[in-house]
Amino acid sequence: MIKERELDEYIKAKQYRLVNSVLMWKDGRVVLERYYNGFTKDSRNVIRSVVKSILSIAAGICLDKGFIKSLDEPVCKYLDDFNQGIHPYHGGITIRNLLTMTSGIHWVGGVHYHCPQLSVLRKSPNWAEHIAETDMTHVPGARFNYSEFDVILLTAVLEKAVSSDIFSFINENLYIPLHIKSGPWWRSRCGIAYSCAEAGEGNGGPNERPSNLTAREMLSIGQLFLQKGIYEDKRIVSEKYVKEATLPSKCNPDYGYLWWLGKDYYGCRGFGGQNITVMPEQNQIFVIQATPTARGKEYDDIIELLKERE
Repeated sequence: MIKERELDEYIKAKQYRLVNSVLMWKDGRVVLERYYNGFTKDSRNVIRSVVKSILSIAAGICLDKGFIKSLDEPVCKYLDDFNQGIHPYHGGITIRNLLTMTSGIHWVGGVHYHCPQLSVLRKSPNWAEHIAETDMTHVPGARFNYSEFDVILLTAVLEKAVSSDIFSFINENLYIPLHIKSGPWWRSRCGIAYSCAEAGEGNGGPNERPSNLTAREMLSIGQLFLQKGIYEDKRIVSEKYVKEATLPSKCNPDYGYLWWLGKDYYGCRGFGGQNITVMPEQNQIFVIQATPTARGKEYDDIIELLKERE
């Protein structure tokens, strides 16, 4: 087992000055937990696109509770802006397409979070209408494209489905059962919930934003999926959904339902090094938190180090 001092020396040698938290859980207990830059187990770190995986869990809960009948329901059933005959492909976009980033709606991500399409969207008084008026470049389900528009539409669909803001739904059905404490997500002028994962704002200070999570809270998300939808003996999301969410989608073998997949793991990823990695066969979970910058560093080598020395 790697010692704390060895990890500290490795991070120092690699000059990983932005790493704030490293946590390793195995066989029912935390076996390594280190904090840097003034962070502690109570500090909250920006999560960025980890929230995408959280939205995926929310979609599974909606499916389990009957708020949505099927992942193959069309988006236009919930969002009237996609039922106006603007584009012939609109009727074919499904909730599953949004979960797998295969809507076919034109999207160019730009450099990190400096994205022209998001900048224009933020100025729009109606985000769903703006996205509906964006050109379609592919038939829905034909091609993977890592798109913030798909996630924004998924948020809008889920809010329509539950007749409530998505944060309140997530807080009641996921966060509270997992003992996660988070303030409400920011909302656009048109009312769509918009977490800092998509906003690209903030630098990840210890207590900077209401949607930030602690390392232990991120661990609980990994535990939920490792335990097939159960947390502390309570069913949160169905085992069926957890299994489907962590299977490769047709258009990308490395992506499920807003969860990243690897040879022996699945997990959540957030810009700047936010990381929850679940290794089911090893009964092991890794969490890394860091302060994001424009360079968008990742720290997968830390996980490889911990695996090698475990």
